[in-house]
Amino acid sequence: MRFIKKLDTVRSLQLFQIFRFAGFFLTGILLAKGPLSVTNIGVFESLMFFSGAVSFFWISGILNGLLSKFSQVNSENQGRFIFNISMFIVIMNILLVIVLFFARDFATLFLTSAAMKYYTLLLTFILFNNPVFLIEYVLLIKEQNISLIVYGFINFILQTIVVVVPILLGYDLSFSIKGLVLLSILKLFFLSFLLNKFTDKKTDLRIWKEHFHYSIPLILSLLISGSADYIDGALVSSHFGSDSFAIFRYGAKELPLSLLLANSLSLAFVPKLANKSQFEDGLTQLKKESLTLMHILFPMSIILLLCSHWLYPHFFRDEFIKSASIFNIYLILIISRMVFPQTIIMALQDTGIIFKTAVIEITVNVIASYLLMLKYGMAGVAWGTIIAFSAEKIILMIVLYKKRNLPVSRYLATKVWVLYSLLLIFCYFLVENFIN
Repeated sequence: MRFIKKLDTVRSLQLFQIFRFAGFFLTGILLAKGPLSVTNIGVFESLMFFSGAVSFFWISGILNGLLSKFSQVNSENQGRFIFNISMFIVIMNILLVIVLFFARDFATLFLTSAAMKYYTLLLTFILFNNPVFLIEYVLLIKEQNISLIVYGFINFILQTIVVVVPILLGYDLSFSIKGLVLLSILKLFFLSFLLNKFTDKKTDLRIWKEHFHYSIPLILSLLISGSADYIDGALVSSHFGSDSFAIFRYGAKELPLSLLLANSLSLAFVPKLANKSQFEDGLTQLKKESLTLMHILFPMSIILLLCSHWLYPHFFRDEFIKSASIFNIYLILIISRMVFPQTIIMALQDTGIIFKTAVIEITVNVIASYLLMLKYGMAGVAWGTIIAFSAEKIILMIVLYKKRNLPVSRYLATKVWVLYSLLLIFCYFLVENFIN
């Protein structure tokens, strides 16, 4: 009961994201241990990757816009606002599926002939699955914290079951995809229940138009930022070959919890900070919550860094020992992850700045990765990513100081952050120069 009383939107969303990650992680392990061939596992992963690639940027952009604008909407119009954003996403998603249906040739650029056998099923999954991302956002802005956690846990269990059980029973991959479609339909019924409970079902095309224009910078910034991984992979693959590409990909991974918990914290605070009456208190809470997160994630990153060269040969094969050095560089991303100027800027609805910064970030990433790659090899590509992420946060911090008179100390425990950052960097150079 004490734990339940302490739950707020931040903790609830973080637990929800952990359940979501656990579902993907456990499903991957069980598929790898099951009777499915490596080829078919690759087919399944490529289908899910394609679904995310054509959806994540525009859905996240629209929903992040929902978070930042919700508190600014008059209380009697908030239900109508949620309903119209929901309908806007549904219509956009139907248009996406229609385009993809007539663009099979485009899909073949990303999916093998083995994966294309399931293309119609994949489109059905996209049609029913994309709108249900609304569920967590509706529960978040309505502060249904327990419901969000319960929904995340049930989704984690059911998603694992519908994907893995058919494979273990000897059925082919199509049954797993059909299971995901069925699960999406069930979640659509739950979404309908939430919309009936919390919204005013009156269509207002003015809301559609205004929100679309407002969300465009967020959509474009997510699209640009999301391309960084592909650019890094292309640089490594073209200059070092497929073997080195595999080594790079196995190492180019952040500490999963850092990304999940940091993003959850950022999303949960957007509606808090967007409410002008709660802005000052929200900054104080953001500083406190980010400090708590530092005390968890920095020590975990340091421990992983110290153990990585021992862990990689045990979890993978000896050939991937070089991946540990790439992984150690990516662990340094935690330094920039623990600073949240983008949360404040999104809450202030200055989405143009976020888009411009994303363009600068990807430009810095390409230039820095290429130049450092020429001197330091694959490690240079990883360092280019560190530089690009850091540049993005520095620019946003400067913008907040110049335009809003908000120094970093207002939303970041700077002394603790600097000490942890220096300790992490010291451990990195100790491991890579003396222990490795």
